[in-house]
Amino acid sequence: MSNLRIVFPTGSFYPAQTGGPDNTVYWITKALIRQGHHPVISTTDRGQPDTTPLNRWLDTEYGEVIYTRNPIHYLPISVMRRALSRLVTADVLHLSMITYPAAWLMAIINTVFYKKPMLWSSRGDLDPPMLLRSRKRKKLVLWLINSFVNKDLVYFHSTCDAETTYIRDAFGADSKVVQIPNYMELPDRVSVPKEHYLLYIGRIDPKKAIENLIEGLAASSAFRDSDFVLKIAGSYDNDYGHSLMAQSKAAGLNHKIEFLGHRAGVEKEKLLAGAWFKIMPSHTENFGIVAMEAMAQGTPVVASLGTPWQILEEKEAGYWVDNSPESLQETVEKILRLSPEKVAELSANALKLAREEFSIYENVNEWETAYQTAIQ
Repeated sequence: MSNLRIVFPTGSFYPAQTGGPDNTVYWITKALIRQGHHPVISTTDRGQPDTTPLNRWLDTEYGEVIYTRNPIHYLPISVMRRALSRLVTADVLHLSMITYPAAWLMAIINTVFYKKPMLWSSRGDLDPPMLLRSRKRKKLVLWLINSFVNKDLVYFHSTCDAETTYIRDAFGADSKVVQIPNYMELPDRVSVPKEHYLLYIGRIDPKKAIENLIEGLAASSAFRDSDFVLKIAGSYDNDYGHSLMAQSKAAGLNHKIEFLGHRAGVEKEKLLAGAWFKIMPSHTENFGIVAMEAMAQGTPVVASLGTPWQILEEKEAGYWVDNSPESLQETVEKILRLSPEKVAELSANALKLAREEFSIYENVNEWETAYQTAIQ
């Protein structure tokens, strides 16, 4: 396969940790470098440490990257200008998010002036709950894309069957879609003992249905009477986070639910590794990368039916359940009844699943094939 030059304009990027795409795009570009390709990333300074050099191109182990200052994050002129400067010599334009201006504006500009093949990752942006937010603006964006983007140039990227359906609902049944799950650079396993805590880790957002989990725990005398606690890791300084804290207090669970705030790096890996179970009760997820991160540390997962994680049941690496408070209560009580030997078995299965199915380096050929398909 010939070496490809792929341009990635993104709203944020590693080492930022503002959302899943910060890492998923980073893992893709790092794997592409190892295969001899040339990823070019133009991004913002959002979430970057103070030590990150800004407004100049950097050669890194994950590609040629520039972190730019943009006075308005949702109109990242510098990101687009720098990406366009590299698009002339590119083979493929890889966009992330559908309604992010750097994506749809680049798609229109590319259609008119450059006519480069495009791979466009939805990243959950078309999930029904997400489309309900800023509904009028997003409806306008979808109209602009349908009206002014040449679909012959575009292959959309989804991570699951549901997301493929959402894409075709938005852009037509004949939309070209490549379906590739998120893969990751598997971390070294952290050696810490399992402790009696259940873990939620991720964004604190109404989409995540954390209130259902708290309600289920509040109704469970088995949980109340046990030595187990729920740890919630994620930045909770928002209206939803405050409502969860109030809910926990009203239920008399202050001593049973710990709000930890944001966790990253080794601290995050230790938290994942030490958990008895990771719980992801979301209303909907196009993937749910935290499930993969938990399994990579040998922690079994509870995922809701709104996520594409039925494989947890198939591989005996966790549970795939309805996210109602009653169902979550029943599942937690089932977990509390498990013997340590059974938890160790589920943990081993989870680790095996992550190692065998979700390594980016073992599966980067799927991305190479997708880019070649877009070019042809």
